[in-house]
Amino acid sequence: MQRVRMNVECVPCLQRQAIEAMRMGRVDDESTERILRAAIGALSAMQWNERPPILAQRIHALLRDHLGYDPYYGIKKRCNESALELYPVLASTVSSSQDPLVSAVRIAIAGNIIDFGPTSDFDFEGTVKDFLTRPFALDGTPELKTSLEDASSVLLLADNAGEIVCDRLLIETIHETYGVSDVRVAIKGGPILNDATEEDWRDVGFNELGYCTPLRVGNGEMTSGIPRESNAFRHVMDSYDTVIAKGQGNYEMLSENEDIFFLLTPKCPVLAESVGAPVGSLVCTRGHKSTR
Repeated sequence: MQRVRMNVECVPCLQRQAIEAMRMGRVDDESTERILRAAIGALSAMQWNERPPILAQRIHALLRDHLGYDPYYGIKKRCNESALELYPVLASTVSSSQDPLVSAVRIAIAGNIIDFGPTSDFDFEGTVKDFLTRPFALDGTPELKTSLEDASSVLLLADNAGEIVCDRLLIETIHETYGVSDVRVAIKGGPILNDATEEDWRDVGFNELGYCTPLRVGNGEMTSGIPRESNAFRHVMDSYDTVIAKGQGNYEMLSENEDIFFLLTPKCPVLAESVGAPVGSLVCTRGHKSTR
């Protein structure tokens, strides 16, 4: 497992994200060109030795500044609504499973396909069906079970809207199976891409779980929350018995932390190489020290 660094292949991905954000915001062609040129200029001026989410935070802040609003707001609402429609079936699948925790982990990883960073083309329902039976490329579920057996507190770093419905099911399963009654869910303190915020946390019913509270983490803006790369956030993580991080962005920021369980499906070759698992595979793995 290698530290995730900015790669030249990340550059066209960030440019594509800027174009897709303009389309979601129904921006006219002339304004799209102007804003895209500004984004490309800003990207060219940045240091490329940062982790990819840091650059993404800056580019998307620039886009929001030019637009004056969050272009992903509407699609996030629709993703939450679509995932909530499937929630009863997903919950029934977990409760009737011979191993509810592993089934909930599988569904949580399937939810990670709802990501407008690497791609906007995904099939959530089809991925759930596939991931319920597909072998893990990296299977850290035995270690995760061992950690949860001794845990009285859990910190979950959420990733995206829509996906957060699957995270709720995972947390409910952990609570019911292991009796964990102190759960914190880290969500973005402000908009970036389709990442889950506190509004999404409430929309999918996390606020109805009496044992669960939100924690705001940074989206790159000064007052948005605790930066994930900071010592302050390291201290927060150290105060929880089990830490689970969802998705590609959290992996890119925190992969060198050995005490975090990462649940994700790699969506690009750069990330897949770092994880050591194929694109589109099922990954539950613990962090390791960087090999470079």
